[in-house]
This record gives sequence, structure tokens and C-alpha cells, in this order.
Amino acid sequence: MEVNVDQVRPRLRGDVYVMRVPEGAYIRSNLGGSILKGASTYEWIQRIAPLLDGTKTLGELCASVPESSRAALAKLVLVLLGKGYVKNALEDRPHTLTAELTKAYAANIAFIEYFTDSPELRFEGYRDSRVVLAGSGPLLQALTNSQLRAGVRTCVLAPFAESPFDRDRVAEHLAAAQEQDPQQRIGYLDANAERLDLVAADADMVLHVTDRPMVERARLLPAAAVAAGAAFAQAVVAGDEAWIGPVIGKNDDPTAWESAWRRLCALTFDLAGADLADHPEAAPSEFLRGPTVALVANQLCFAAFRHLVGIDQGAGADRLVRFDLETLETATHAFQPHPLALPAVPDDPARLAALAAAAPVDDEELARRAVDCVDPRTGLFAEVTERDYEQLPLFVSEVLVSDPVGLAGGPFPVHGCGDSVIESRQRAVRHAFERYAAVMVDSRKGDRLTGLDVRTGEPVAVDAAQVFPARTAASGSDWPEAVRAAVVAAATEGVAAALSTATDPLPRLDLDGAELTERAARYRKLLEIVEESFEVHDLSALLGLPTFAFTTPQGTVAYTSDLEVCVALEQGLEQTLLAYQSRSADQPGYAPAPVPELPEHLRGETAARPVSVTLDEVVARLAGDGGRVVAVPLDHDPALARLCPFVVRAVVVHG
Repeated sequence: MEVNVDQVRPRLRGDVYVMRVPEGAYIRSNLGGSILKGASTYEWIQRIAPLLDGTKTLGELCASVPESSRAALAKLVLVLLGKGYVKNALEDRPHTLTAELTKAYAANIAFIEYFTDSPELRFEGYRDSRVVLAGSGPLLQALTNSQLRAGVRTCVLAPFAESPFDRDRVAEHLAAAQEQDPQQRIGYLDANAERLDLVAADADMVLHVTDRPMVERARLLPAAAVAAGAAFAQAVVAGDEAWIGPVIGKNDDPTAWESAWRRLCALTFDLAGADLADHPEAAPSEFLRGPTVALVANQLCFAAFRHLVGIDQGAGADRLVRFDLETLETATHAFQPHPLALPAVPDDPARLAALAAAAPVDDEELARRAVDCVDPRTGLFAEVTERDYEQLPLFVSEVLVSDPVGLAGGPFPVHGCGDSVIESRQRAVRHAFERYAAVMVDSRKGDRLTGLDVRTGEPVAVDAAQVFPARTAASGSDWPEAVRAAVVAAATEGVAAALSTATDPLPRLDLDGAELTERAARYRKLLEIVEESFEVHDLSALLGLPTFAFTTPQGTVAYTSDLEVCVALEQGLEQTLLAYQSRSADQPGYAPAPVPELPEHLRGETAARPVSVTLDEVVARLAGDGGRVVAVPLDHDPALARLCPFVVRAVVVHG
């Protein structure tokens, strides 16, 4: 394919390095490396490199060499162009930067060039941006220095009063910067916490730094910036960590920082500033001094630079960078929007119709989706792990669940077990979604929530206090399966009350005559191998569905229920085996949750003959005379509802 040499103005990228090798020349940049063969290739590149500055077309370059060399020159330049080591400067948009400024900020321009086009023009736009630097103390001083070195023509400062701010030191930074760039200036604004709109007025971007958790200001400033048509980013120090970002574009959601902070506090509930208030009395970290101050400021400046020159436009609004002030380690943390950071959304009955028609989400798909929820500091879940748990005879996994609105007393673990690590993880993830949904209540939705009558499918309003915080929550791969599980869970809630009123001994089940699933039979055999004795008593007559108490010499292990006898027995045998494993390995963390003890006087000897029941039969018994069983979706967190839509609590209402 022929190339019009007058339509190519080659410019060698600033990050290109060339080395002689036996085959010819090894050329490398941030894009990678290549070997260009030919005995004279290295010399050719060395000779033409100074000419590849984007000021001449390829035709003009060819005209400057002997005719016998023109074809070779054109071929070499086009090879470099094709591999990305040379750019066609003719495609760049014009700029008005002087040669002096282009040279002074060559490294900044080369960085932009690596990612996008028209680097000089983009840098010129950055230079002319009105960037307001708000905050206090040495961090604000260091941020000013970083911005001056990055090339902003005018820095506008808005110092707040919680930390001493040294204007003389800032003047020294300006004087040093003006030696290279005499046009640079510094201006000042009156920083008024009651009028943050004045801080953001006329800004292209607002950067905020604080050496202590001034959380209320950090929450309000993004909205003020976006309302003024400005982008926003900040660095907030809490304890011995600095949290940098997210970068919020002028058209982005200004609640992103608050979401990130609420997610952080949901996993670090004792964090200073978890109350969302300013804490000017908090002492700055002992590690926030000298180089660490500059490093935090530089990271924020760099994030702002990338955004304003167009490298990270449309990205970064759901990422937060953690900077450890003691170790200097950094890590990026993704987060989901937090419901309480978003505007209140009333309970919408229309969503119920969509649930019944929604596509199924099986365990495998749910586990894949859970990846978006896992982050050790800002996730709905901190981690999915097996820890050092014993993995025989059952595999055991754990998920650490965040406490999104403070109802659970802090983050808490949930567990899943199974015949493989895949199954145990999938079960743990599903339980984690259920437990998270059970404690995630948005009280702004009001005192009444809407669910569906399980029998008629009609919308029914119920008291929110009956639903949250949910003692039981169930889920399924689709709406009918979730409702079935929720009804069974609601029926099982009545075990303690039923036992308190029971008088007749409960029949004992002989598993030799029971119909067991293949898995249940395997669990029974494993219990025999480990010599774990147990008894099963039938509570079905008390609760109206197959319900069994599993007891061992150590006490009652579990009460399990289901519409089908074989499923309830499988669950009970699994819990009994898990209890044995937990006890023998001295790992109580994943032991089955404590349940009421089955009284000795209720442990009968007569044979039990349990039978399976239908969902309608269980619903009728729960509802009693004039009641209704209502399935209420636990969807107060839109992020969770999107990923795991079928989490339900069943409640009984009357009237």
C-alpha cells in the first residue's frame, strides 16, 4: 500500500530507547520491544532520530538525503510508525505553546503522548485550567508545589483553619517554579465551610486535601464542585492512611466519595470519621511528615493531571487509592455506590412484577457476579477464603460481610460448606448476599414496604419493622425458588415457640427406614466412620412441614426444615457432620449456629413417619385464620439487587 509521504510528519516518541544488537537494532518503549534486522539499521535510526521531531513531513525528510537512500529512509520510518515508536504529528491538533514551554514540560507532554493524541494541546489546556486547591496544613503546601511543577499557570488556594498553613513556604515554592516558568502565579480565596460553593465557583477542577478526617466537608465539596461545573478529587487522611480519589468528573455522580467512605466504614467501623462528621480535634498521623506529605500530594496531583488532559476521562469514579503512611504501600480499591449516599428512592411496588419475570441467577453465575462486590477495604464483602480451616470431610469457605448501616455491630463472617471448594464457596457467597441484604435497610423508604401475597400474587403493604432487620433471609436462583425458601425459613422461625408449648414426646426417626438422597446417605456413612452418634426427632407435627431436630451427646446441633423430607434430612446430616468437623478440629468459627436445646422430656422413642408437604399447605398453616404470608424482597441496596435480585423475607400479616 502506497503512503503519501507529505501526509506523514513523523515524531519519535519520547520514551523510545535504541540499542545495538548483533541482528541490527533493539528498539524499546513503554509499548514493548522489537528487533529490527539489518547491519546498518542501528546507525540509520541514530542518524534520523534527531530529525523525527514532528516539524517536517516524511517527504521533506526524504528530500534531505541522497536519492539512493530515500527509499530505505521512508521504509524505516514507516516501520517505526507501524510499530508505534513514531507518531504522525500531522494528526495532532494545533497548539500555541512556546518552544520554551514545550521544552520545559517535555516529560509531561511525552507522558500524555503515550496515551493519546495532541499532547501539546492537551497540556496547554491543562496549563490554562483554573484549579482550586482547598485544604489545610503541609498537605496543601505540598499540593501547591506539585501543581506548580506539573505546569498549571495559576494555582488558586483556599486554606481552611484546622491545621497551620505556611504562606511563606508556598511563596518559596512559587519562586522556585518561576525560575523555569515565570508566568506561574498563586491566588487566594477565603475558605468558608458554610459557603463551599464559593470555593468551587469558576473552577475547572477542585482538589481538596486534609491531614485529619474532615469528613463532612469532604462529603459536601464534591457536590459544590459538580454544581459549579468542575471536576473534583481529594485526599483525606484518617489514622495512618491517606485515601486518594475518586476522581469525579464534572458530569459524574458527586456522591461517589461518600459512597466510598461509607463502604470503607462498613468494614472498618471504628475508623475516625465513621460518624460522617468533621474531626478537627483528631491528631494527624505521626507518619505524615517530610516525604510522605509530598507523596500524598503528588498522587492527587497526578490523578488530576490525568483527568484534565483526557487520559482518564470517564474512568476512576469508582476507585479509591489507599496510601499507607507508614509503609508507603499503595493499593487501589473498587467500591459500589452506597444506598445512603444516593438520593432517597421511595419503595416502588412496580419492581415486584419485574422480579417474577427476571432471568434466573444460578450459584455459578452468582459467584461470578460476587467478584464485583469483593474488596478488603471497600467491598460489600471483604474476602472469600478458606482460611486455615480443616477441609475434611467437608470443604469450608468463609465470606467476611460488611455492616452497611451499622445494624450488625461490625463486619461479620458467614460460611458455606460442600463436597468441593467450588461448592463451599458458592454456598458461602449466597449466604453472604442473604445476610448482607438482611441488615441493609434504608429507613428513608418509609414505615411501610410492599411485598407479594404468596398465594394470590397481590401487592401487600407491610410494616417495615416486620421486615428489617431480618432475622431470616432466603434466596434462590429465581423468584419462585426464593419465595419457597423464604416460606420454609419463616416456618422454621417457630421452632422455639413450638418447643415451649409442646407436651407430648416427639417421635424419633429411624434413618434405616427413611428415604435419603445420595448425598445424605454419604453424610450418614461419614458420621458412622468417625463414630459420631446422633439422634433425629421429628417436629413436623408441631410446624406443619418436615422438620427435624438433630442431637448429639454434646447437645442439639440443628433444626432443619423443607417441603421435602429427604431435603430436610440431608441438611440436618450435613450440619451434624459440620458440627463434628468443627469440634474435632477445634475450629468453632464455622460451627452451626447455636439453636435451642431439645428438652429431654420431648425426646420420644416411637417411630416417626414424616411426609412431604406442598408450599400451599405450609402457607395456609402460617397464615392461620385471616392472615396472609407476604414475600418482601430485601433490595434496599440497588447494587446488591442488581447482582442478586432474589433475596426474600416472608412475613405473616393480619388485617
